[in-house]
This record gives sequence, C-alpha cells and structure tokens, in this order.
Amino acid sequence: MYSANQSSKYSDPLMVAGRSGNAAFRRQMPGHIERLAKTRMESEKRPEKINPNLLKRLFLTTITLLIAAMALFASAHFFGDSLSRAGHSSSTRNLEIIIGNEYIIVPANKVRFYSQRSSGAHEKLDLYLHWPSLSGFKDSLSADFNDSSENANLVFISIEPRNMSFDMSGRIAPIYAQFFEGNPVPTISGLVKQPLSAKGGFIDEDLYYAASSPYPFATRCVREVAATTPFCIRDIHIGKNLMLTYRFHQKHLSNWIELEQSIRALTKSMIVSPTLNLNS
Repeated sequence: MYSANQSSKYSDPLMVAGRSGNAAFRRQMPGHIERLAKTRMESEKRPEKINPNLLKRLFLTTITLLIAAMALFASAHFFGDSLSRAGHSSSTRNLEIIIGNEYIIVPANKVRFYSQRSSGAHEKLDLYLHWPSLSGFKDSLSADFNDSSENANLVFISIEPRNMSFDMSGRIAPIYAQFFEGNPVPTISGLVKQPLSAKGGFIDEDLYYAASSPYPFATRCVREVAATTPFCIRDIHIGKNLMLTYRFHQKHLSNWIELEQSIRALTKSMIVSPTLNLNS
C-alpha cells in the first residue's frame, strides 16, 4: 500500500513524469503527461473571468465610502468652528427674542446657551458678557470665556418674566432687614456690608447696599469659604414686566456704580417696542 505522502506525490503528473523507472507507464500512455502539463500551464496563464455581480458590489462599495468621506469632510467643515470654540458663537447677528410680551434684540455671541440662539419666543434668556468691555464672545477674549472658574472676568445675566413685586433694592426694608445679624460694616467701595442670618436661609451671605441712597443699590454676596468662590448676585426690574438678574465675581464689587449703569444701559438698548416689525 502507498502511504499518504506517496499518494500525494503520484497525484501530480509532472512528478510522475520525472520519476525514474516509469518507462512502462509512459509507454502505456504516450504523450499523456505532456498534454496534462500543457493544459495545466495554459490554465495558469488564462485570466479568470470577473463576476459581474462582484464588480457591481465593489463599485457600489467604493461610491458609498466616497459619499461617507465627503459627508464627514462637510460636517467637519460646518461644525469645526463651533467645536473649536467649545460651544461659543462669535456671530454678531442680531436675534429677535420674545419673552412674555416684550421684544429683545441681542447679538448671538452674547447668548450663553446654544438652545437659546434662535429668534422667537423663549421662557428665559441667559447672556454672558466680558467685563469691563461688555462684549460677547470673540476669539481675542476666548481665555476669559473658557475660564470655568467663578474668577472669570464675566458677568452672567438672566432675563425672565417678573415674579416679584420688588427688586432687590426694594426688598431691603421689608425682607432683608428682618434677617440682619450683627452690626453693619462700612467698606471702601462706599457700600455697607451687612451680615445676613442663616435662619433666613442665607448661608454665609452678606448684603451690600448704599445706605445713604433713598433707593439704594443692593447685592447679596457669598462669603469666600473653603468650598465656595465669592460671587455677588443682584436683580432689577427692566422693561414693562421683566426681571433681570446678574451675577459677578466679588472682586468687581468696587466697580458697582459702573457695573450697574452699564447693565441698565445695555439692557435698555436691547428692549424694543412690541409694535416694531422685527422682520423688516
């Protein structure tokens, strides 16, 4: 019997032809080995036919990949600028915002959140401004706008329908005075610092106000403690029925007069008459 190796050797006609002592085999099948060899060589040289369906699939796959690459390039081009600015917008295009029954015109680069950067009715409008320029976002100020700490040179503003009869200045006597704790302390900014009691829910807070004014500037400030960055918050009434709340780092408290005047002038310029044709 032949072994497996021997059997595989004899299965190749060229190997059979090259073996010695096979004259009898060649005599029995004259020219057969040569014909097998020639057929084998021709089949190796003959190009294989390409399946039309395979060619079609390759073509469609190539087109699909090309379209996907073009879409990816277009998306990168369209969204790349927005992504590089971490969600900010440098567009100064005016948006026409309606809150309640009041109309506000504001540049897109001053609107803090992307979801609010569209004209139309909104329940609330959040803005952020660079201080002291009161500019919206632009590349030259990106370091301040990308500063995630409360120490950034930014003023944060929220505008919404009025929900209080008095603004913060009007609440000093009827509300805050009930929670005064300790003695008032004069400051170099011309404001009086009055600690507020935790019993009224004012944890580590002081009220700063202009005691000599008949309708004083007033702002609540959080004290600088281990886990808190000192910031101040103030709300005022604007327009016919809107309330504006602005927040800033306490380091800017010494500029409270300029800050208040600038915020009021800016927001007054943004509120327009409801009869104005905003589409003109």
